[in-house]
Amino acid sequence: MLNTIPAAFAEESAQGVAEQVGDIIESAGSKAGSIVAELPMLTTRLLMAAFAIFVACILIRIGRRMITSIVRIRGQRGQRTEHQMRTIKSLVTSIFNYIMYFIMVTAVLSIFGVNVSSILAVAGVSGIAIAFGAQTLVKDVISGLFIWMEGSISVGDIVDINGLQGEVESIAIRTTVVRNYNGNVYVIPNGDIRTLTNMSRGFKRAIVDVRCPYEVEQAKIVAVLKDEMERAGQEIEGLSGAPEVMSILAFEPDCVMVRIAAQCPIGEHWRIERDLRTRIKARFDAEGIEMPHYQRPVVK
Repeated sequence: MLNTIPAAFAEESAQGVAEQVGDIIESAGSKAGSIVAELPMLTTRLLMAAFAIFVACILIRIGRRMITSIVRIRGQRGQRTEHQMRTIKSLVTSIFNYIMYFIMVTAVLSIFGVNVSSILAVAGVSGIAIAFGAQTLVKDVISGLFIWMEGSISVGDIVDINGLQGEVESIAIRTTVVRNYNGNVYVIPNGDIRTLTNMSRGFKRAIVDVRCPYEVEQAKIVAVLKDEMERAGQEIEGLSGAPEVMSILAFEPDCVMVRIAAQCPIGEHWRIERDLRTRIKARFDAEGIEMPHYQRPVVK
């Protein structure tokens, strides 16, 4: 009697395990069957999504070319400069890209049966909460629109933004890209632009401050500088006339400061300043005028 009870219990346990295994196999088979049944639909949706992305990419490329052509035609007909037209192209292209990418994502989600309208409704309800976290982004976008409308800077301008100098490469809806003279690229959020200096409007002045000795008569120094500047106006490329010698600018402890100013093309003032300094040093050496220089005291 005692031996028959464990045998019956073992038989019932084996039966239960067999039934569980059978249920698992049946469930797996039904799931596999449903996957196989839905495979054509899934494949169709994947192909449709790939086709939608392909069409969107083509439309984006066509749209960019159309924007370039329209901006070029408007620039030829209107009064805007090349830099202004490049700025408009950069900004319009940025807005167009954001819109097209949003439409593409919406279309792909719709293909896979996602209710986009409900997502947009939820986004609208939560938009206020999100706006508090996206204040910086909104500020960048609004600042970008004001930069474009006011025309304070354009693509190709040489600027100083918050102490960062360089040439404006692009102005997007959110950021402005500036490349400095070493090749470094600064990506500046439009909302962070506080102090802006545009060095590309109208003309630029090359400024050279010359340190002159007290020992030499100032009339002689001014005469030498004016004579050399007359030659520089004829020989240095980019100068339309002789640079102006502005006589004495300031009295320093070890020298008299004389300023020279020359109107020059935009972006050429660094080269012209270097050329003027080279000529002034060579002329002073030829005239026997020793330029004041700092002498480090010797500690014994």
